[in-house]
Amino acid sequence: MKNNILNLKLNRSSVWKMMILALAVSFTACDFEYDLPEANSKADETAPTAYFTYAQGQGTAEEWKDYTFSNLSNSATDYAWDFGDGNTSTDKDGKNTYAGEGTFTVTLTSSDKLGVSSSYSETIEVVEPEAPSAIELVILNPSFDEPGDDGKYTSPWVDGNMGKTIQISTSSSFVGGKSAKFPSDTDPRIGYQSGIAVTPNTDYTITYYYSIETGDPSTNTVAILAGTVTSPDDVAAATLTSFTGDVQEGKSGFQKVILAFNTGVNTSISIHISNTGPKTSYVEEFTSAIVE
Repeated sequence: MKNNILNLKLNRSSVWKMMILALAVSFTACDFEYDLPEANSKADETAPTAYFTYAQGQGTAEEWKDYTFSNLSNSATDYAWDFGDGNTSTDKDGKNTYAGEGTFTVTLTSSDKLGVSSSYSETIEVVEPEAPSAIELVILNPSFDEPGDDGKYTSPWVDGNMGKTIQISTSSSFVGGKSAKFPSDTDPRIGYQSGIAVTPNTDYTITYYYSIETGDPSTNTVAILAGTVTSPDDVAAATLTSFTGDVQEGKSGFQKVILAFNTGVNTSISIHISNTGPKTSYVEEFTSAIVE
């Protein structure tokens, strides 16, 4: 009897072992494949959304044609730009240079690795910006009618590094009754005003009047300088334009002078006035204009 019970237990154990072995073989024989999404891809419930903003270039004369496009798409890995002028790109952020003015429809198509895509379009107006208005020149005390202490000019027409203080002269023949006075060059004086703001690459004119007393040959020179000069030795190198007058008709014989110049890269200019010879000269009434 005991042997029969033992045999039954052994038989049941063998059956379970055979079933487990069969299942193991079955699972081993199966070929399981898993389709994993690629990096940065998301399930369809977070499908890509395309969007962008843009900015026009600024700076040099031609940079207004350059546009940059900032990609603000969500849940995307691949991008296709159509800039509306025949140019395309697959970069994340777009950049395009247009040939000229016009209306262009820019389209961004953003997609993920699951093949889901989204498109966003915006129409842009490419227009050349108007040039900013040029700065009007502001020349301080242009008629020399605001003398400093003791009848001599101080700021803004005098700089101790440039030369000796100019003088004031009063006469009914002067515009407004006053003028800057430059005695004989045995006692040389310099008129100098700096920090006059200008617009770069702009044409200006400065008009003034001068006279020289009659007698031995003498001159009066007005120079327009680039920026600020701190030494008389640098005047020549900084000169944008100048005029040396030598007409000697006395206090009543004022001569009109128009100086034309371009500011180049400069954002400020200076005016420098000097004289040579034994006869006194006078300068008055500075005015300025922008050349359109």
